[in-house]
Amino acid sequence: MNSNQNEDGRVLISMDRDAKGCRSDVVLIRVEHNYGSPCAYPVNEQGRIFCAMTGCTTLRKSDLERIQALGFEVVVEQRGQDELLAELGVSS
Repeated sequence: MNSNQNEDGRVLISMDRDAKGCRSDVVLIRVEHNYGSPCAYPVNEQGRIFCAMTGCTTLRKSDLERIQALGFEVVVEQRGQDELLAELGVSS
């Protein structure tokens, strides 16, 4: 049995995580609406790397589809009510 196997002989896969604890195979995005159109902004380093590769500040639908085809999971950041109210300048 090697160090990547458990007692049953199954292979254990460890997912690397970045400084914020996000898995390295996850592209975290924040969706904002600009003039009525949804835009996907990168939140983590993996997303920023893909933006740098495309030369854009946002990721298009076709970019996200290609990212998924490469085996990455695209996750939309969820914001809580308090954060949304603060963003609007309303105290909770």
